[in-house]
This record gives sequence, structure tokens and C-alpha cells, in this order.
Amino acid sequence: MVDLRRLAIYCGAFIGPLSGNAVLSLVPVLKDSFNSSAPDVIISVTFFMLPFAFFMLFTGSISDVLGKRFVLSIGFITYALGGIGSGLSPSLESFYLFRFVQGVGFAFVQPTLIAMLGDIVSPREVGRAMGIFGAASTAGIALGPFIAGYISLVNWRLTFFLVSFLAIAIYIMFLFAFKGTTEKKLPGGIRAFRSALVGGFRHRSVIYLSLAGMLTFLCYGGTLSFISDTLSLAPLSFSPQNIGTIMAGAGIAGMFVAPIGGTMVDRLGRLWAAGIGIGVMIFAFFLFTQADSFLSYLGSMAVLGAGSSIVWSSLLTLTVEVVPERKGTVSSIFNSARYFGYSMAPLVFTPLYIAFSIDAIHLSGMVIAAVAFAATYLAVKNAKLKERWHPSLR
Repeated sequence: MVDLRRLAIYCGAFIGPLSGNAVLSLVPVLKDSFNSSAPDVIISVTFFMLPFAFFMLFTGSISDVLGKRFVLSIGFITYALGGIGSGLSPSLESFYLFRFVQGVGFAFVQPTLIAMLGDIVSPREVGRAMGIFGAASTAGIALGPFIAGYISLVNWRLTFFLVSFLAIAIYIMFLFAFKGTTEKKLPGGIRAFRSALVGGFRHRSVIYLSLAGMLTFLCYGGTLSFISDTLSLAPLSFSPQNIGTIMAGAGIAGMFVAPIGGTMVDRLGRLWAAGIGIGVMIFAFFLFTQADSFLSYLGSMAVLGAGSSIVWSSLLTLTVEVVPERKGTVSSIFNSARYFGYSMAPLVFTPLYIAFSIDAIHLSGMVIAAVAFAATYLAVKNAKLKERWHPSLR
């Protein structure tokens, strides 16, 4: 029997990244529509991701104090309004503004979803549950460009109207799924919020875990941010539809591999699973440097999606286990850090892309991914509940 609560959470995980990454296959279309350059259009990803990452630092703690369903209501409504505004934007400047609004809205949603999932699953299946959650998020990241690429055949603005409609529909699903349920809130109002947030930063494992998430998404986002422009230029000159299909490879692979990654987390342990995932990501970056055709790029993207989904299965599991009584707070800090890494990818890698080529981004990604694994190791080492990190050794 389908658990409607889990389904609502997984759908919520999908919808945010769906819009966040949609512009990547629309770069050629938006360049013409707004009479702008590719870097100017790609920066709109930062306008979505940066407020998303910043405000998410606080929203998980707010959900612990004010209640998760209340915070979700604010988030979904704001996100939908930002999407409508993005679709109606007459200029690149207004497009930036409403993308910013969208980012703020989903900042109230993402960490709350992870905390709610941690509340309703048993400890034995948390790895698999987080694996599916990561798959849903990865699918949104990759399928956004795929869907937007085909919708652009009619009008690129319809992409954002569709996303807003889906956000409202998922919000209604939440109302039905969690109707009549009760939730725990931390007493104390503002004091409790401040205490929860400060308390999260006092755990070294939380800091290292957040660093791992930031670096993983930085190298992942670097490739995704610039691959669409590379594929649209000569000698490849792929259409927006082909570009969207290539980028969808990561999401499709992630959807299939993430449940396997979650099982690996439960059976092999958090660190081993993360190491395998990082190794697969590094191999994917190497494959990108050798790619020269539609199929080779599609295969490389699929490998990248598979590796990242295993990594997220591990890191998301650690997120709800490090400080169990403050899942929302830890989720906020971790997700804020990892999406900050993603939001900064266009800014960090633009000089490399302009001065050299996208291969320089791929090579940098190999190094950054290795450092991310080192941070994961330190997170595991400093975690208080060490017996939970290696279930196979119990």
C-alpha cells in the first residue's frame, strides 16, 4: 500500500530542483528572448540557489519551533508565486527578481521535507528512504532541463507556469496526507529557534557534513551549469531538446540507482557508500573529458547522476542521525551549505570556462570531489553515534 505521506514528501523534493535547473536547457532560447549572453542567463541559477541556500539556514529551525506544516505552507505558496512571476517576466532583470522569490519559497520547503521524512520512517529503513528522497531531488535537477527543452518548442514561459501549478497540487496533497496528525514543536519561541540553530553549529560532525555537501554540489553544479552552452556551440550544435535529453540522463540514472545507494548505506555503512559514490563521480568527470558525441555525453551524465545519488543517500542519512532531536536544524545547516555550493558554481567556474574550456571544470571537479570525501570521513569520525555509521559491523 502506498504511503501518501512519503509520496507527498518525495514529490515535494522533486518540484524545487525541477524549476531551479530548468533554465539550463533554455540558455539558447533565453539568450534570444532577453538579448543577453550565456553567462548572464546562467547567473539566473545563482539568483534562485543563493537565497535558497541562505534562508534555508534558518527555516529548518523555524519549523522545529513553529511547526513543519506551517512552514511548508509559506514555502509552497511563495514558490508558486515566484514561478508565475518568472513566466511573466518582460526582462532579464525581472526574471532574476522572481527567480530570487522562488528560491526563498523553496528554502522553507526542502529542509522541512527531510525532517518530516526522518520523523515518519524507522531507523532500519532511513537509508533507503533518504535514497529515494535523493533520487527525487536528483530527478528534478536533471528532468527540469529535459521538460523545459521540449516545452520551449511552444513557449519557454509555460515551463514556469507548469511548475507553479505542480507546486500548488503537491501542497494540496500534503494537506490531505498529514490531515489529523500531530507534530512536536520546541517550546520557547525565538529563544528556542536561536538555541536550536547555535546548537547545530556546535557539532563538528554537522560542520564537516555540511562541507561535504557543499563541495559535492559545487563540482556537480559546475558541470551542469556550463554543459548546456558547450553542447549548443559548434562543432556539436545540439538542439535544446537534445541538450535536455542529455541532462536528463543524470536524473534518470539517479532514480534507478538511489534506492540501491540507500541499501548500500544501510548494509555497508555511511562512509563506504559515500566513498563509492564519490569514486563514480570522479570517473564521470573523466568520461566528460573524453566525450565527443550525443551518446558519450548522455552516458557520462548518467554516470554522474548515479554517483551523486549514492553520495546523497549517505549524506542525507547522516543528516537525520547526527542530532536526532533537532532534525530540522541539522537539515537546515546541511542543505543550506550544499545548495550554497550549487548556487556558487556558475560564479566560481565562469573564469575557468571563459579562459580555458569546460574540461577545466571537469578536472577541477575530480579534485573537489576527493576533498568532499575527506570531509565526509571527518564527519563520520566526529559523529557521536558511531555505531550507527557502520551497520554491517554490528
